[in-house]
This record gives sequence, structure tokens and C-alpha cells, in this order.
Amino acid sequence: MKREDEIMADYLLKGGKMLSASCPSCGCPLFEYKGETLCVVCREVQGREEQEPPAPAGGAAIPVQEETAGTEYRSLAATLEGTLIALALRIREEPDPERVMVLMNSLKRGIEALRLLC
Repeated sequence: MKREDEIMADYLLKGGKMLSASCPSCGCPLFEYKGETLCVVCREVQGREEQEPPAPAGGAAIPVQEETAGTEYRSLAATLEGTLIALALRIREEPDPERVMVLMNSLKRGIEALRLLC
């Protein structure tokens, strides 16, 4: 089973937006994904994964029409930047050192994803 930070990173790479609110069940950040607000960690644990595969690993190109690729990447980069800021603010307020490490790993993977976009 994937770790919490891996699950969250997958959704960030698929265009999900990490929110500042936390899941009342597991304490992980809630996500906005395809117009729905949900806890991606609880969804994975409960076995209700999205039918869409996670973003390709290793920086593989995502097929996008050529004329809209630049705009879509800029939009995704802006969304990812906002999510990383919200994650950093959450890390600052998190009292549990283990949860801080999970969040910091998510932040690291988000930064790596942002570098691939820019």
C-alpha cells in the first residue's frame, strides 16, 4: 500500500488542489479534485481509487494538444504553487513530528513536480 505522502503527491500531479482543511478521520489535508472535495488518503484506504491512472513517473510527457500545452502547464504550475504554500503553512502548525515528516515529503515531491513543469 502507498504511503500517505505518495497518495497525496499522485493527486497533486494529476491536478488536484490541496486544501487547508484536514480530514476529520485521518488528519491528512483534504483535496479538491474534479470538482469534489475529498480525503484522497481515506479514499485509497477504503479501496475507492480513481479509475484514472496516476501521472507518469520519471518526468514522462503528458499528451496535451500543442497549442494549449503552455497555458495548461502554466495553470497547473500556478495551482501547484498555491498548494505548496498551503502545505508549508500546515507544516508550520503541525505539532506531531511524524506528520511533519509526511507533510515535508509531500512538499518535496510537489517541488520536484513543479520543477518538471517549469
